[in-house]
Amino acid sequence: MATTTKHARTRRTRIKYGDKVAVPWGLGEIVGKVEEVYGPRTRKYVVVRIPTRGPLGEILHEENMSFPEDTLRLIAAA
Repeated sequence: MATTTKHARTRRTRIKYGDKVAVPWGLGEIVGKVEEVYGPRTRKYVVVRIPTRGPLGEILHEENMSFPEDTLRLIAAA
């Protein structure tokens, strides 16, 4: 009988450099890439590169914006 440890099943919940995250934006979300994580352990802030897209989906401009870590949703780990 195989045993599985709890440690093997846990997922990383801390956001780090290079992760893809969802940022609350209006009534929905926008996807961006983490550029920096800073602040005290109890209140981390994350700098996210947010793309501005044109009508055909092309990236016109990218802007770095800072958000509290607890407002972001991890989509894909780096």
